[in-house]
Amino acid sequence: MFKDRAVLQREKKIAVWGQADPGAQITVQVQGQSVSTVTDDKGNWKVFLAPLQVSFQETMTISDDHETLAFQDLMVGDVWLAGGQSNMEFHMRYDADVEDEKKVCKNPCIRFFDYPDVSFPGQIDMADYGKNYGFWRSCDAENLERFSAVAYYCVKELQKKYQIPVGILGINWGGTSAMAWIPEEVATENGDAHRIEAYHEGLGQMDLDAYDQRFMNDPMSFHTDLLGEPFSDLMMFGCSQEEFQQKIEEMMAAQGIDPSTIDPAAFMPQIGPKHEWRPAGVYESMLLPCVPYGVKGVLWYQGCSDSDTEQDAKAYKTVFPALIRHWRELWNDELPFLFVQLAPLNQWMGSVGTYYPITRQAQQWTADHVPGTGMAVITDVGMEWDIHPKKKQPVGYRLALLAENYVYGDKDVLCEAPTLIRAEWLNGQLVLTFDHVGTGLSLAETVPYGQRVGADRLGGLQVFTEEGELDLSQAKAVAQNDKVILSGLPEGVKPVRVALARTGWYLVNLYNSAGIPARPAEVNME
Repeated sequence: MFKDRAVLQREKKIAVWGQADPGAQITVQVQGQSVSTVTDDKGNWKVFLAPLQVSFQETMTISDDHETLAFQDLMVGDVWLAGGQSNMEFHMRYDADVEDEKKVCKNPCIRFFDYPDVSFPGQIDMADYGKNYGFWRSCDAENLERFSAVAYYCVKELQKKYQIPVGILGINWGGTSAMAWIPEEVATENGDAHRIEAYHEGLGQMDLDAYDQRFMNDPMSFHTDLLGEPFSDLMMFGCSQEEFQQKIEEMMAAQGIDPSTIDPAAFMPQIGPKHEWRPAGVYESMLLPCVPYGVKGVLWYQGCSDSDTEQDAKAYKTVFPALIRHWRELWNDELPFLFVQLAPLNQWMGSVGTYYPITRQAQQWTADHVPGTGMAVITDVGMEWDIHPKKKQPVGYRLALLAENYVYGDKDVLCEAPTLIRAEWLNGQLVLTFDHVGTGLSLAETVPYGQRVGADRLGGLQVFTEEGELDLSQAKAVAQNDKVILSGLPEGVKPVRVALARTGWYLVNLYNSAGIPARPAEVNME
């Protein structure tokens, strides 16, 4: 990360480290500071700089007994670590609004460092990753396509409001579970023992020499350019399962591949000792090399790969907080941890939304009980048949609101989602009361992708009696201040429980005055 155009974290003691000859004296100079140390017997060194002040133009020099490195065009501001799986990795190239954003994105005070996707320690030295990764990109139309879309939209808001340099440190990889981002023992002790055991049982049945040879000889094991890989543009499709399958077959045919000859089992990944999904896989190969680069906090979008089974989803309630604790221990810093709740989903390829409600509850529990965290709610921007919603601007914007309130101290900023807190049956109407409404609630006719819900309906709502779920097809909803009033329910009913966004797929169209949709919630009738 120590390169030209780097962004250094302001107002914190920050580490600078590297390698030189054993026993060499190293001196680091920046912003009037000069700090020296001597390398150990392996040539490793590390120094800590006193807090730096905001700066839009700095040079940092690092010298030993023989040479001096000068890093130019540095800035000092805030650095946000953008972590997680594919929805954080999701490049601006695939964002629904990328062409409009290219026209206005140029901003030298926003910079992005994308750590390459390497799945085991040492892999980074085995291929040419340096053409596309491992350097700081300034924000302009040429570079924008490679930015993490969620992180970009978030820091764009923060840079505009606070007028300081902002850097994104991208450390993420599609398909990774939380278990892949923490040590094995942390995962084992906090709910994922069943997956750790399954992994090691699989290793015991694997021909490791054959696995290693196959892995090293497969060009797809080395992701030197994610945007140049054959099927990377699958991210662009947002359609039904049938249409998606057709597009895959069309792409395969264009490359001379006959889909009928493909054995799907042959494409199932072998989770071996070099696979990124293994326990502690990307923790070892991608996270640890970046520790403890100075950061303001963490932006996190992950959890789909912890929702494949009921057991995995239930474990997330302990595994995710454990990840936060461990990362804070690594940095020796109570880093703010702002994360995104899972979007609505029916199904995408082999992923289904069946257990998403459990994972979402675990995420809400984390936001409620782990200090220094905040959760962005996106109950309105799901795509029923696509795990990668294509409009990331609302996601990044809501993360920015959380940062403004919880991290930067702007307490007047409304950043929380409307939350159902009470349900009452009054004069033949169902009255729902919410908090975090700002100046009042509103029901939208459509949600950001244009799907129609109806301004007189509350999307994602379920009402239950002792006998079961009510038919709400004739119910009409009106938003008034902090309440939603439903009329037209079947006569003679006696509701006992109300749920909002408690299924895998739904579309919520209820917003507070900050434009944040209501979050999943459930209450018993009063």
